[in-house]
This record gives sequence, structure tokens and C-alpha cells, in this order.
Amino acid sequence: LRNNSWEVTVTLRDGEIILIEGGDRTGQAHGIAIDLGTTKIAILLVDLLSGKTIAKKGIMNPQISYGEDVMSRINFAMQSEQDAKKIQSVTVEQINKTVAELAAENKISTASIIEMTVVANTAMHHIFLGLPVRQLGLSPFVALSDTPHSIKARELGINITAGGYVYMLPVIAGFIGSDHMAMILATGVDEMQGNFLGVDIGTNTEIVLKSSKGIESVSTASGPAF
Repeated sequence: LRNNSWEVTVTLRDGEIILIEGGDRTGQAHGIAIDLGTTKIAILLVDLLSGKTIAKKGIMNPQISYGEDVMSRINFAMQSEQDAKKIQSVTVEQINKTVAELAAENKISTASIIEMTVVANTAMHHIFLGLPVRQLGLSPFVALSDTPHSIKARELGINITAGGYVYMLPVIAGFIGSDHMAMILATGVDEMQGNFLGVDIGTNTEIVLKSSKGIESVSTASGPAF
């Protein structure tokens, strides 16, 4: 406060102060959006005031060294607490590196990034949060949590502003993750009238059917098809 002659910008999240900056910074607010896929990770730098994407990068998921498919990574993570931490930390390190690159290229500080939103399939979601994954490898493949989560970024080792949060959209089922939820919300399939199919093709393919009976989703392994 003294260093900036009592002129500061305070960022609030649900009434909590998460960032204080010198001067008038009300015209600048940045966030990160991430699609954490099994094979690739898409990272977007977003202007939170306009909602527009400023820049983006696609990178390989470094977890591939612990298994090329979801089940292999689940099996690795469930071997021990150390293995679970190892497969989680390589992802966090790669995300931090790429976020720092995006920030530098666009002349902003990672310390001024106030929010991160992450979507992922259920296995990647659980591994990223450090949740147990054993139940995902056993029938009926039950997700440990199907609620949204807001977690301090620093608790996950994510390098954005010290008070910032990582928001995780809820997963739907064992093999239908929050990335599928994001696809439904982004396309507006849930609000369309008539019969519609939404298809998200990745290492796993999720398909949603919107009809007069409601919304139903299925998932299938599609990596081998490529």
C-alpha cells in the first residue's frame, strides 16, 4: 500500500481477497483454461473481462512415459502413494512450464493470473487432484467425486497468483469426464430442441444424445482406431 501511494487494485473471489496489485489494474484480468487429455494438453490464456482467448498452446501429456492408455496410468498410480505423486507432479510441472511461456510471450506475469479452470477425463481428473484411482480400474468404474472443486492453486503446485484458485468442473462417471461436460456446455446441446448428437473424439470418444427423453452419454476407447 505504501509503495503504491495507497492506490491499489484488489481482486476478490466470492468475497475473498486473492490478489492486490499496485495502481489501476481493473482493465486487466487473466485466467488459464486447460483441457487435460490423455494424449495431449490444451492450454489457453484467457482475458477474463472479455472472455476471449489471447493465446494457446498444445503439448503432449508427459504421463505417457508411465503408460500410453488410461488403464496403464491408473495401474501405475495405484501401485503406491509415491507413484501417484510422481505421475501427478510431471503434469503439474509441464503445465507450469507452458503457462510461464504463454505469460512471457504475452508480456504478463504468472503472478497476475487469477484463475485456472481444468477439465479432463475422469482418470486424468483424479490423478491431477491426487485422488485415489483404484476404483476406476475395477468394475463398475466408479468416480470418487462427481462434484465441482475449487482448490487453492498453491496446494496443487500450480504457479499462478498465490491466492488464486483452480476450478475443476465435475466429472459425470468413470469414463465420462468433465471434458464431456465442457463440450455439452460449450455447444449448447443441452438447450437444443429436437434430437442432437454431440461427439468428442480423443483417446476416448464421448457421445451425448439430446432428445425429448433427456440427455444420455456413452464412452468408448477410440485410440486404437487411429
